[in-house]
This record gives sequence, C-alpha cells and structure tokens, in this order.
Amino acid sequence: MSIENFMEEQGEVAARTLERADAQDFARGVLDGGSAYDRVLFVGSGSSLNALTIVRPWLQSAIGRPVEVVNPAVFLRDIGAVFGNPLVVILSQSGTSSTSIEAARVVSGKGWQVVVITADPESPIGALGLPMILLPIGEEPIGPKTKGFTASIAACFRLAAGLARRDLPQLAAQSVDATTEASRMAVASLIGGQALPSYIVVTGSGRHFGVALEASLKIAEIAGVATAGFEPEELLHGRLHGTDANSLVIMIAADEQERDLASHTSVVMAERGVKVVLLNLTEAATPFDWFHLDAGAVQPLDTILASIPFQRLAVDLALRRVMIPDAMTYPGLSKALAIKTFTR
Repeated sequence: MSIENFMEEQGEVAARTLERADAQDFARGVLDGGSAYDRVLFVGSGSSLNALTIVRPWLQSAIGRPVEVVNPAVFLRDIGAVFGNPLVVILSQSGTSSTSIEAARVVSGKGWQVVVITADPESPIGALGLPMILLPIGEEPIGPKTKGFTASIAACFRLAAGLARRDLPQLAAQSVDATTEASRMAVASLIGGQALPSYIVVTGSGRHFGVALEASLKIAEIAGVATAGFEPEELLHGRLHGTDANSLVIMIAADEQERDLASHTSVVMAERGVKVVLLNLTEAATPFDWFHLDAGAVQPLDTILASIPFQRLAVDLALRRVMIPDAMTYPGLSKALAIKTFTR
C-alpha cells in the first residue's frame, strides 16, 4: 500500500485508538496504586518525539507536575542524573528504533514506572515484556509515518487524560476524513501552477509546536525540501532573514492572538516578497488563510486535524518533483545510519 492509502485510513485508525481501553487502564493502575511519581518523562525520536511534544503542555497543565520530552539518545546519556521517581513513557511506533529499545531496557532495571507505546507487540521493544499500550494501526512499513503519527497523538492524549482524570472530546472519523479531503484542494491551491518553494518554514505554539516540527519532518522526508520548524517568537527574531521569494512560511494559528500575529507577519513579509500563509484553527477567517478549520470544539485533538494538511503538502510536493513519496530522497538511509534494528 502507498502512503496515500495510509493517509486515507487515519480517520478510522484515530477513532479506533481513542476507543481502546489500554491507555486508560494503565493510567488507572498508576492512580489506584497510589503512585508517588514526581514527574513524567516522555521518550521518543523522530515522529514519536513530535507526538510527545504535542501532548506535553496539555498533560503538564492537567496534572500540575513537570512533564519533559527527551530523545532516547540524550535520555541514555543523562540517565545517571535522573533522580526521584519519574513515570517514563516510551513511544516507538515501529518498536525498532535502536535507542528507544535500549532506553526501555535500561529503564526496566531502574524500578521506575514505565509504559511502552508501540504498534507491534512482537517488535524488539515489545519483546521486553514491559507494560504496553498498543496502537491499532496495522502495517505501516513506509518510512514517513502518517496514520501512525496521528494514532500516536490519540494514544498519548488518551493516556494523558487518564492520568489527569479528564475526559477528551469526541473526534469522529468523519471529521478526520473531511479534513483529509479538504487538504487536497487546499494544497492544490497553494502550489498548483506555481514555482515550488525551495525552503519551507512552519511555526506553532504550545501543543502545535509539535505539529510544526512534524510538518517540517514530513516535508523534508517525503519531498526532500529544506524545512524548519519554530515557535513563532523564534521565527520573528531573525529567522525570517533567511527567507526570500522562493520560500514559504506557514504559521499555525490556534487562538486569536496567534491569528493576529500571523496575519501581521503576512502583511509585513508580503512587502518584502516573502509568502506567509496561515493554517487557521480559529473561528474567524483571514485573507491570508491557506487552510481554515474551526477546530475549537475538539481541542486538544485539533492537533490531529492540523497535521493532515502538511502530510498532503509533503506528498504533493514530492509528486510535483517527480519523486516517489513512499521512498524518500535517500532510500535505505535509516539502515545505513543504524537507527533501526531491522530484526524482523
């Protein structure tokens, strides 16, 4: 199956993930056991790191305890300096990321509470026998993760809601499917019949910073276009000097303040020949909208919807560049870099 097929499955997969009980059951076990965990450590790399970055601010606010996101290589390097009693959540969709497997193995001997989130219980990380939350996505062997990424967001928010004793809003499969279909037209309007950008910058704040990071990753992986992901403040403090008429800046606006800032930036940079557009998640549209979706009712799961247009953009950019989206620029690079175990 191609990456476009996996993108089409995201509505059903996200809904199925949100309905599963294992994340809530683990959280209930932590709470019923009177856990004295003093903070949460989220561990993951690549798309997993981005999904955890999305969930971090919401969970920290909800439980009133520190929540940190760290990639597994840094976690392993600094593990001797980790004190207290953390709750460790390790996310690895494939279960084959070498450093994530090693992090799980090391944590299992520390006496800390730990849970692994993965799609494959028979993967190397699943074989460690740690408590597990499964992503019900089926096969997704393609390098750039789409349905696996949005399912990861759903599973992590389900776990977070359980730890916080909070409910999540409903996110129907039809809403995801409608966003997927609307993305086709939005991307066609953005890049159709125009010169393709040589550099794409994406910004987002709070939970949408992780969306911006994932957007940057997907565009680079799938289309081979130079990208960056920033907080809006960091974009404005110097990064715009690295853009030109061949650049595209996309700013995610999830509230009125972010929408007004992005609109102002669009005006200022248009005077300098740089295109800035909005992925607008607020109620009111702007003249600068690339994609407008009033998603207030499903916060914080609006992050799932916000991720989808960037997947479509990455695929269509690749097709315009006569690339195979499934293959990425350098096929086999993960194996050459030894970041996966490839044992199955």
